[in-house]
Amino acid sequence: MPDIVLVYCILIIGACLQCVIGFGLGLLCVPFLYWLLPELVPAPMILNALLITTLLAIKHRGEIDVKQTGYSIFGGVIGVLCAAAVMLYVDSEQYRLLLGGCLLLAAGLSLTGWTPKLTMLSNLIASILSGFIGTTTSAGGAPMGLLYQAQNRDKIKANLSIFFVFINLFGILALLVTGYADFNDILLFLKCLPAIIIGWGASYFVNNSINEKATRRLIILVASFSGLALIFIHH
Repeated sequence: MPDIVLVYCILIIGACLQCVIGFGLGLLCVPFLYWLLPELVPAPMILNALLITTLLAIKHRGEIDVKQTGYSIFGGVIGVLCAAAVMLYVDSEQYRLLLGGCLLLAAGLSLTGWTPKLTMLSNLIASILSGFIGTTTSAGGAPMGLLYQAQNRDKIKANLSIFFVFINLFGILALLVTGYADFNDILLFLKCLPAIIIGWGASYFVNNSINEKATRRLIILVASFSGLALIFIHH
């Protein structure tokens, strides 16, 4: 029971941060949840992300760049298909290493401070990476977040959210086809639902009171240490 309470607390914080700063549900929650309740990664967490990104996309729909979103969805689908192919051939030990490596890659991209120009090519590259990392780990926001970091906060949330609505949907379908997801994952998602809704609701009260820069750094630090732990420490 204490583990379940802790899982709920982590999900509430992650969902709240996702709504406030544009990422956090995957990059913050996945490392902890993999140790506490590994069956939540990746499929139930992808479903959690699908719900929260749908809510954010609806809220910020006026800021969506339809042209760039089309490019990113195309690239994201390529990333999802590559991830599905990889997942067919990895066992639990290999998946642990894959998860750790992807978390380090995501954290590293977030730390670079590089601001690439938003073009069709950069969009395709970032979306392919996000689609791959998002499907294998449910924490794929870093490459696309890096691409959109110079935009205003609402535009970031709108375009990342609508991208991940489609990519999370394709991702969960890919995991179902490859046998990495089943009906039990849907039941686990439903058990997580109250925490996600509470986190979403809480974001309305803390939206202007969070130090975004410090919070981003903390999430990246957690993801980095978690990635290293997954690679070098046996579960």
